[in-house]
Amino acid sequence: MSEPPELALRDPGADPAEIRERAAALGASPAAVSLLMGRGVRTPEDQERWLRSRLADLRPPDAMAGFEPALDLLQTAIRRNWRVGVFGDYDVDGVTTATILTTYLEALGVQVVPRVASRDAGYGFRIDDARALVEAGVQLVLTGDCGTSDHEALEWLRSRGIPSAVIDHHQVPETMPPASALLNPHQPGCEFPFKGLCSAGVAFYLSAALRSALARERGRSALPDPRAWLDMVALGTVCDMVPLVDENRILVRHGLGVLGQRRRPGVRALLDMAGVDADEIIDETHLGFRLGPRLNAPGRLGPADPSLSLLRARSLPEAKAMAAQVESYNARRRQLQARIVAEAEAALAGDPSVAGRRGLVIANPGWLHGIVGIAASTLVQIYRRPVLVLAIDEGLGEARGSVRTFGEVDVRAALRECAPLLRRYGGHRAAAGVSMDPAEIPRLVEAFDAAVARQVGPAPAEPAEAYDGALELAAIDPDFLGAIEGLGPYGVGFPAPRYLLEGAEVDHLRILKGEHLKLALRQGGVLVEAIAFGQATAGVKIGDRVSCLYLPTRSLYRGRWRLQLQVESIWPARGF
Repeated sequence: MSEPPELALRDPGADPAEIRERAAALGASPAAVSLLMGRGVRTPEDQERWLRSRLADLRPPDAMAGFEPALDLLQTAIRRNWRVGVFGDYDVDGVTTATILTTYLEALGVQVVPRVASRDAGYGFRIDDARALVEAGVQLVLTGDCGTSDHEALEWLRSRGIPSAVIDHHQVPETMPPASALLNPHQPGCEFPFKGLCSAGVAFYLSAALRSALARERGRSALPDPRAWLDMVALGTVCDMVPLVDENRILVRHGLGVLGQRRRPGVRALLDMAGVDADEIIDETHLGFRLGPRLNAPGRLGPADPSLSLLRARSLPEAKAMAAQVESYNARRRQLQARIVAEAEAALAGDPSVAGRRGLVIANPGWLHGIVGIAASTLVQIYRRPVLVLAIDEGLGEARGSVRTFGEVDVRAALRECAPLLRRYGGHRAAAGVSMDPAEIPRLVEAFDAAVARQVGPAPAEPAEAYDGALELAAIDPDFLGAIEGLGPYGVGFPAPRYLLEGAEVDHLRILKGEHLKLALRQGGVLVEAIAFGQATAGVKIGDRVSCLYLPTRSLYRGRWRLQLQVESIWPARGF
């Protein structure tokens, strides 16, 4: 087992009596109030909104720059019976954004030509994509989760008299895109207060505003309700790793409810293919670990069309056929990912400089560039620092890759410092992509490490593990579980609760799929099942006295719910 980690208690900033008093006033659990305060949600007003969030709490999009021009274009398209082309990126946010835009417009009677990116062609909206849409007879083009930096293709459209609207959330370059409308909260002059929306969230706002505008002529009851599309918003938001606070939290919370209804044939077929029981309560972990990787898989290996077709499917038989195709891509993705991770670990193990680096760069000509991002996520968990993984295409003379963050490092800012070595880069604080000349990789190894070190300091010290207090097994009851579940969704910007368990005994254990540790922990007279993902080699034995950091969850077994601990780290108990 590993050595005990350095721990850092999240301080709620209030004594137990004050927390109990606040909880009584809110009609909430003290455990819930303590968690909120430990995450910076401190005022009674903010806590009330968090506990009882409503779609009515969403701030209106009027202040979002570009909103009126985009809305005017769509209304013009409807009045003039234009055919509309919709282009989405190849990841989950791009595919769900394209699904929202295409299916909502179709529900309004608009003729739509859907198209999504192919990893082989590279990120973003290209001239070939614009040409294909124009050849299909479109008179307006919408781009989803891309377009902000795709000036060449947008200029090509403009030169041919085709208007375009960009629905995006990526950082805006110094030169604004030559689009008829740019709907992106990050553009200069945008006064919409929340900047954390993903593209699916922006598309939802646009759809809702379009309904309101058309309702003045048709009446609201005659128009499709955008709330039925919140399942796609939840998927895009969780899988794009944007902060689950403010508007995003409201959208995902209500979107999970829509997902749980399984009304969309593609969602129902995807849940079935992922082995999600019909009685399971859908939460953010299903999206991030079960549905998202499957939807991402086709776009990692080539065109993302199967994922878009799955989400757009109008019948369950059609959706099941597409879900099977998506699952075959996912199986291939898993094989390739495992090989990349194994080869990367072997290469890093042979590099003596790795131990002192704050950010890692690893490259190989035998890797598929669509898989390196998810491989980077795995390597981050192993090496506990930001990792940039590059696939080298020797034929094209280009290296393309993805970086994932660790801790509070802003990887996009780190790449910005490395920009002279890159041909192109873009993304967010937590995840970003690059393309570059392979000859510059040795220089990038040093530059990326130095850029990360400037954010976190040069010493390769292990960051402390944040936790929410010690919690004995006997203290976990259904009310406690309900209280912490009610604060979800958890994720970026609002981490899931982690508690410290000290001095438990390993009652029994077994290895699952060669990589996960399934065990039961006994403390006093209480015995609880636990799962430690990816920790099959942790060296735990029956009879060991252990301590661990864990998240209390529910698992469904033979139709019954029971407590299960999700163990994040485990080490030998001391003093017990």
